[in-house]
Amino acid sequence: MYIDLTHYSYLTLLSKRIDLREDCKNLLCLNDKEKTWQHVQQVAKAAQDLAIAYSVDSKSAYICGLLHDISAVIKPEDMKALMKHLQQDLDPAEDTYPFLLHQKISALIAKDYFHINDPMILSAIACHTTLHKQPSPLDMILFLADKIAWDQTGQPPYLKELTAALSHSLEDACLTYINYLFKEGNLLYPHHLLIEAHQYLKGIQS
Repeated sequence: MYIDLTHYSYLTLLSKRIDLREDCKNLLCLNDKEKTWQHVQQVAKAAQDLAIAYSVDSKSAYICGLLHDISAVIKPEDMKALMKHLQQDLDPAEDTYPFLLHQKISALIAKDYFHINDPMILSAIACHTTLHKQPSPLDMILFLADKIAWDQTGQPPYLKELTAALSHSLEDACLTYINYLFKEGNLLYPHHLLIEAHQYLKGIQS
């Protein structure tokens, strides 16, 4: 699979590269995604902090945070068309709500535009919204950092419970958040990867 950002005429692309952080900032802000830039900085810091706490490579976690929502520059309707062009099957949730594709497309942009080749980083970016079964520590760190540094106003309603679960394990914290989603009915349409992650995490906790 390969994504060519020059295909999208509405995008303003970088005229020169500086470093990863500045390149992320410039691509997002050149395309009127300043709010996304604020969010990804917060996620990158939260991911870095979690990585240090759990003895995971903090540089990789920071990179994940910077790039996890980089696909915000692409319109949701174009995300769906892109995945069909790449002959990728859509989960029913993605077909109904194309913005759910942003995790996969962010991973493609990370690889093809920012030349990130570390499979662990790409995996974490590609599942940061849904997680998946048997997630790596880096997968879980980015998943949780995205929920801790959420992109809405105020404090996340689940933050206290999630923070308490983090004192036990990453798995505990991920399960706590997914349980919250199912309990509160906050899922527009459950993605099969989220369902599999939920079943896996419940299984290892039992």
